[in-house]
Amino acid sequence: MSYNKVEALREKSDAEKLILSNDFIAARTKLKKAQQLFPSLDHITPMLTVCEILSASANIIPGYETDYYWVLQLMPSSTFTDITCQYQKFVSVLQPIKYKFPATELALKLLQDAYSVLSDKKKRVSFDIKRGTSWVNYESFESNVEKDSNGDKVHVNNVNIQESGSSSSDVISEGYKCQDTDINSGSDAQKHDYYSFDIYRTTECFELRDIWAVHCSLTEPNIGGRYGQVCKISGGEAEIAWLKPIPLTEGERRWFDAGLPVACGSFCLDNEKSGMIELKGVFSYKCSWDSGVTEELYEIYPKKGEVWAIYDNFDLEEWSYNPDIIKGCSFKPVEVITDYSMYNGVECGHLVKVDGFQSIFERQTGESNILHIGPRDLYMLAHKVPAYRFTGGEIYGVHDGMFELDQLALRSPAQEPNNQPMVEDKDHDPDLLVPPPNPNPQSSVLGPNWSANDFTTGQVWATYSGKDLMPRQYVVINNMISPTRLSATVLEPEPVFEYETSWKNRNMPIVCGLFRAKEVKVNLDISQFSHLVNCFKSTTDYIYKILPSKGEIWAVYKNWKSGWNRGTFDNYKCWVVEILSDFSDGEKMMVARLVEVKGCLTFFQRMQGEDGFEMVRGFLRREMLCFSHRIPAFRVPGIGGHGIPESSWHLEPVALPPNNGK
Repeated sequence: MSYNKVEALREKSDAEKLILSNDFIAARTKLKKAQQLFPSLDHITPMLTVCEILSASANIIPGYETDYYWVLQLMPSSTFTDITCQYQKFVSVLQPIKYKFPATELALKLLQDAYSVLSDKKKRVSFDIKRGTSWVNYESFESNVEKDSNGDKVHVNNVNIQESGSSSSDVISEGYKCQDTDINSGSDAQKHDYYSFDIYRTTECFELRDIWAVHCSLTEPNIGGRYGQVCKISGGEAEIAWLKPIPLTEGERRWFDAGLPVACGSFCLDNEKSGMIELKGVFSYKCSWDSGVTEELYEIYPKKGEVWAIYDNFDLEEWSYNPDIIKGCSFKPVEVITDYSMYNGVECGHLVKVDGFQSIFERQTGESNILHIGPRDLYMLAHKVPAYRFTGGEIYGVHDGMFELDQLALRSPAQEPNNQPMVEDKDHDPDLLVPPPNPNPQSSVLGPNWSANDFTTGQVWATYSGKDLMPRQYVVINNMISPTRLSATVLEPEPVFEYETSWKNRNMPIVCGLFRAKEVKVNLDISQFSHLVNCFKSTTDYIYKILPSKGEIWAVYKNWKSGWNRGTFDNYKCWVVEILSDFSDGEKMMVARLVEVKGCLTFFQRMQGEDGFEMVRGFLRREMLCFSHRIPAFRVPGIGGHGIPESSWHLEPVALPPNNGK
């Protein structure tokens, strides 16, 4: 062992000399040999990383010195989060050897330059345009791959590539099946895909604790759910612990009980179901997920930049009662435009197929092609679709922002084979179970923490205003003026009826009805924003209609009278209600009163009257002035295990009105 260490140190010394002479490939070979001789050699991993970054910097992009995607070992489709995480990971790896290993400071400088360009939207677009031409002739690129003495790929045109399966760099080279496809070539263009999604489904991609989405046939009962966690890997098989969804509404409960697949929401491990299944041909993609409000929950929601399939003509109520309808359904692909918010849901843009291509899609333009999916409509999202985002220049006729979609994820149920995996029930190893729940779940339920990415020009938001700082002021977003401040235009009430004009003239707040964008512009901190507003915008002028929507929670003035004056208003009290139906002219909008769950200041449930009947009443259009403001609210999955009714709502604390019905 001591002899091996001496030899390893000698190889390391040779590597340092080679680095000083800018021969990074040979230096890496020396370090790999040192690692084989003595695997526990100090700092061997960061030293290899230095060589890989410096080797990648030799790939020249016209107008730039380096290919920054190669430096960070990322793909052009990587998100801002991917870029940030990869940059931070590399910096933390290299910092311990910053002054101990030659050229480490140069590698850190390259990382900083790469992050500076790729994390800035304008710089990245410019870089992607110039970079695109470098990938067009991939076949000649692939022919220049050299191999080291072990047969591993090490560089392409003097650009380093790590061993297969160990780095994103291999994904970059092996994931492309670049064809000089001409959109005028007719059917030939439809025979070829540009990107190979199977590279993400090889055996080497599976690791313990990963959660994977499983190809699921809708024509057969759903076995274990759409998602499974890898518990054990043996050869070409894996032991999978299935995840089961946690429904929040009666419709979702019927959907789940009918065995229909669920792609969004909160999930927990189904301790009664696990099994060994083959790795090949069953799995679609590795899921990204977040921890829930309790530690045993997994939250899977759409993220900005992803592509999802939605059910065409979706109707939760009808389908949950008649699950056979889903067998004849079809899918439509959408691009997720905003990250999911438990208060506002998510916005998506419809994708359409590009003429001449079988699997390439682009987003439809125009406001009418934007789809808002509320928190109660998430079952409309059938599943995520693996997608590659083009940067432009890869294929003739394909432009920046287009997607190639994994066709396996767009098959309709009629096209799906009956390939549901057989599951062998067995007992779980207790050591494989998730940690116990957080003993104080309410401490994890916090208010919204907005960032610049949550705001888009043209959105309507409610902001906290007035002496009581409730969310009654509406504004239209103009633009960001700093990471934490933005410019907005104030919406003023546009009275239609005499009683509305009288109410406005008494300087009383109006939150329902018509509003007009005025010339008043304000600069606000993002902490002043409460929630994104559901509204209808006139196509001919700057008029917005804002009314309570089904599924929202609102505060209603107690003992309201249209003759109130300012003095009466200053001492108002409120009830909290759940909106049961959308407003329709000539009909009452139905609401159910909510009351605080005993001992829980922010959890509310429907109030029960005599004989157990719920307290429900209707409001006409002329009574809309009695609505104080909307209260952002969401359901908390799994809360029943902590003594709080599952049907309860968690209300945003800062939007709770004073004296709410007490």
